[in-house]
Amino acid sequence: MPTELPTLTGLRGFAAFWVLLYHVWVEAGPRLMTIGSGRYSIDMTPAFSGGWAGVDIFFTLSAFLLSLPFVSWQLGLTRRPSLRTFWLRRVLRIFPAYYAQIAVLLILAGCFGAGAWPGFTQLLGNLLLWFNFGSVGVAPLNAVAYTLPIEFCFYLLLPLLACLLRPRWWVLLLVVAVLETQLYRHLMFAAIGDVDTPHKVVALEQLPGRIDQFAFGMLAAYAYGRAAIAGRLPDMRTNDALLVLGAAGVALMLTLIHFGIGTYWEGSWLLFIWHGAVGAAVGLMLFACAAGSRIANALLSNRPLHYLGVISFGVYLWHYPLIHWLSATHAFDWISGYRLPWILPIVLLLSCLIADVSYRLIERPLLRLGRRRNQHPGVTTEGVPVALTANP
Repeated sequence: MPTELPTLTGLRGFAAFWVLLYHVWVEAGPRLMTIGSGRYSIDMTPAFSGGWAGVDIFFTLSAFLLSLPFVSWQLGLTRRPSLRTFWLRRVLRIFPAYYAQIAVLLILAGCFGAGAWPGFTQLLGNLLLWFNFGSVGVAPLNAVAYTLPIEFCFYLLLPLLACLLRPRWWVLLLVVAVLETQLYRHLMFAAIGDVDTPHKVVALEQLPGRIDQFAFGMLAAYAYGRAAIAGRLPDMRTNDALLVLGAAGVALMLTLIHFGIGTYWEGSWLLFIWHGAVGAAVGLMLFACAAGSRIANALLSNRPLHYLGVISFGVYLWHYPLIHWLSATHAFDWISGYRLPWILPIVLLLSCLIADVSYRLIERPLLRLGRRRNQHPGVTTEGVPVALTANP
C-alpha cells in the first residue's frame, strides 16, 4: 500500500502561510522585526521580508511531486504515465479555481466598484495566463497570479525533461538546467539592464530564468526514488542532518538577499544564482522529508499545516485580494500601533474560509474526476507524495 508523507503537505502549507505573512507584513508597514532588546536582540526581519520565497518552495516541491510517476516509469516499475491524463489533471488543478476567482473579481468590480473593470485585452490575457511574456503580456487581475504561467509552462516541459531521469542521464538534466538558466538571465539582463525594476522582474522571472530550481526538485525525486527502490534510504539521523542543511541554506540565501536587495536588480551576483541556490537547498529538504526525518515530522506533520497544505492553492490565490479589499475599505483604521498582530489572524482566517470553500466545491470534485482516469492510482502527486513501490 502507498505510504502517505504528510510532511510535504505540511511544507506546502508553510509555504502558503509564508507568502501570506510577507504580504501582511508589507501591508502593515515594513519594519525591522526583532526578538529581545538592545545588544541581545535577534533580527528576524528576513523571515518576514523574504516570505515571497514561499513561491520557490512551491516550484521545487511541485517538481518533486509531479516527477514521482515519471521516476517510477524510468526505474521500470510502471508504464509511462499517460500524458493526456497528466495534462488534464494539471489543467483541472489550476484553471477551475482560478477562473472562479476571476468571475468573483469581475462581479465585485462590475457590481460593487471593488477594483477596476479590465479591458478586453487584459481579460483575455488573464484567461490565457498571458502575464510573463514581455511587452505583449498583460497585468494580472490578482497580482500573485503572475506565478501561474511559470508553473504551467513547467507542466508542459516536464514529460520531456523526465526522459533524463535515468542513470547517468540525470547529470545532463542538471547541467542543461543550470547552464540554460545562467545563459537566459545573463543575456536578458544585458538586454534590459537599464529598464525599471518591474520590467526586469517580468523579463527575468519567466520559466527559462528559473528552470534550475524545478530541475533540483526533479533530481530530488529521482534520488528519493532510486534510494527507496534499492532499500537504501538514509536513516533518520542522516535525514535530519540533510533537512537542517537545506533549511540553513535557505536561511543563508534569505539573509544575503535581505542585506543585498539594494543592488539585487542592478546586476548583483545574487540575481543570477539566488533562485537556483534556494531550489537546491529546498531539494535537500524534500528528500529528507520523503525519506523520513524526525525533525520534519515534529515541525510539519501537524493538523494546522496539513490543513493549510490541502487548501494551499486557494490560500495563495485569495489572500492578496483580501488584503487589498480590507485596506481599500479602511477596515484596519481602528487599529492603533503596529497592525500586523491584528491583520495577520484576520487575513489568515478569511483566506482559509474562502480557500476551504474553493477546495470543497471546485478543486476536490474536479481532481477526483481526473483521478478516475489515472492509469497509475498507486502514485499520488496531489497534496502529498507516496512511497514508490514495485506494485503500485
